[in-house]
Amino acid sequence: MVAFVFLVLVLLPQVVCKLPVAQCSIEEPLPILHQYYRSGGLLIAGIMSQIYVTSSVMTFREPPSPELFDDFLVMTQLYQHVVALAFAIKGINENPEILPNVTLGFHIYNSHFSPSWTYLASMELFSRQGRFIPNYKCDTENIPRAVIEGPNSDLGLHMATILYMYKLPQVIYGSHPLTDTDFHAAFLCYMFPNGAHQYVGILRLLLHFTWTWTGVLSLSDDNGERFVQNVLPVFAERGICFDFIERFPKVTFSGEFIETVEESSELCHIIVGSTANVVIVNGEIHSIMALRVLPNIAEIEGVPVQARAKVWIMTAQMDFISFPFQQSWDVSFLHDALSFAVHSRDIPGFQKFIQMRNPISEKEDGFIKDFWEVAFNCYLPHPSSDKKDGEFCTGPEQLESLPDTVFEMSMTSHSYSIFNAIYILAHALHAMHSTKLKFRAITGGIRWELIDQQPWQLHHFLRSVSFNNSVKEEVSFDQNGELVSGFDIINWVIFPNDSFLRVKVGKIDPQASPDKRFNIHDNTVVWPRRFNQVRSTAGCLQLFIQC
Repeated sequence: MVAFVFLVLVLLPQVVCKLPVAQCSIEEPLPILHQYYRSGGLLIAGIMSQIYVTSSVMTFREPPSPELFDDFLVMTQLYQHVVALAFAIKGINENPEILPNVTLGFHIYNSHFSPSWTYLASMELFSRQGRFIPNYKCDTENIPRAVIEGPNSDLGLHMATILYMYKLPQVIYGSHPLTDTDFHAAFLCYMFPNGAHQYVGILRLLLHFTWTWTGVLSLSDDNGERFVQNVLPVFAERGICFDFIERFPKVTFSGEFIETVEESSELCHIIVGSTANVVIVNGEIHSIMALRVLPNIAEIEGVPVQARAKVWIMTAQMDFISFPFQQSWDVSFLHDALSFAVHSRDIPGFQKFIQMRNPISEKEDGFIKDFWEVAFNCYLPHPSSDKKDGEFCTGPEQLESLPDTVFEMSMTSHSYSIFNAIYILAHALHAMHSTKLKFRAITGGIRWELIDQQPWQLHHFLRSVSFNNSVKEEVSFDQNGELVSGFDIINWVIFPNDSFLRVKVGKIDPQASPDKRFNIHDNTVVWPRRFNQVRSTAGCLQLFIQC
C-alpha cells in the first residue's frame, strides 16, 4: 500500500501535466492604435492623450469594431509631449551617473481623451506584451516601474482606479485632479504646484490692474464646479464682480455636435455682449479648442467681436492645441491674452533633438506617421494605403518650418513637466537600487542587480527625491506629492501671419517672501488696441453672496 501511494505521488505531476487544456474563447479588444515602445532593463509607461477619436453612439447590439470610429483628429501640438519623454529617456541613458549599467525603456499609449481607452491602456500595463490578458505576464521585463499620465486631470483618476490595486506609482503632468479618498492620493504625484497658488495669483493680477468687473468661463465638470463654488466666492470677498459665469459646452459623442454648436452660439452672444472687458477662463488643455470656435461663430452670425476688445486670463492647465480643421483659423482674438503656466525653462539640446526626428528614422514611434501627415498635409507612402488624393510626403520636410499654430519648437510648460517627471522617476529608481546595492555589499554582493524590486517600494523614494536638472533648477515634491514650484505669467503676442510668442511678463513664486510672491512687469505687457478698463459697480458683491 505504501509503495502504491509513493508511486501515485511520483506520477501525479506528470499525469496533471498531460491533462488536456480547456480551449477558452478569448476575444481581443480593439487595439490601441498609437503606441511607442522602446525596450529597456527598467520600463516607464506613459498614458497620454494625443489623438481624439470621434465615434457614433454605441448601441451594444454588436461587438466593438473599427467601424464605430468616425474619425481620428490629431492634435499636432501635443506630439511634443511624446518627444519630451523620449528626449528625457535618451539623456538619462547617456548619463553614467544615473542608473549606471541599466537601460531605461518606455512604452507610451494613446488614451484618446477617453475614460474607456484610458482603462484599456491601464490594463495593458499588466498584460503580456502583444496579447491582452489582464493580470497575466510571463515576461517580467515589460512590467513598468511607474506610469506618467496627462494632460487631462480626470484621466489620472480613471487610471488610479486600476493602478492603485497594484500600488504602481503614478505621476500626473496635468493639473491636480479631484480625488475621492486619501487612499488614491497616496499613490499619486503631481508635476503641478498647489492650485491655490495659481488662484491667489489670478486674484493678485486682477487687483493689481483694478480689473474688478469680469466674466468667468469654466469647465462643465467637477473641477469647474469646485472652481465656481470655492474660488469665486474668495474673489468676490476681495471686490471682484462677475457679469456672467458660464460653462464650456460639453461633448462626448460626435452625434452631439449640433447641440454643441447651439450651446457655443449662445455662449458667444453672452461673452461678446458682456460689458466685462476681462474674462477668466478656467479650463483644461483642450479648452482652447472650444474657445477658438467662438470667433468663428461670431463671424458666421455677424456678431462684431472686435467692437469691444477683451483680455483673456487663462489658467495653467490650458495650452494652445487645435483640431486639424482649426489650423487655418484666425487666432488674433488671443492677441495680448494673459495666461498662467507651470514655471519652465528651455532645455539645451531639445530643439536639435526635435529637428532630427522623421518617420523614416523613428520606426518604433507609432505616433509620428499620423502627426507628420496632418502637420505637413501630405501622405506617407504605404503598401496597404488606398489614399490617392493629396500629395505624398517627399521626405525632407522640416519641423522647424511649421507655423507655431501647428507645432512649436520651443519646449512648452507641459513638456518641461514631462522632462522633469522622467528625471524624478530615474533619480528615485537610482536611489532605490543604490539602497539595495549597499545592502548587498554588506552581505558580500557587489553587482548592481535588479531583483526583488516591487512598485510600492518606489513611493518612498519618489516623495523624498530632490535634484537640480540640466538648467540648474531644483526639482522636488512637497509632503502632499505636489511639485515645489511656481507659475509664470505669460503674455500672448500674435503676429499677422498667425505665428505667436509667449512672453514671460511675471511670476508667482510661493517660496519667496510674502511681498515678492507676486511679480509682474507692467511695461512689458502688450494690451489690445481697443481695450478699456471698466470699474466695478456698487452692490455686485452683495448680489453674488446672496446667490
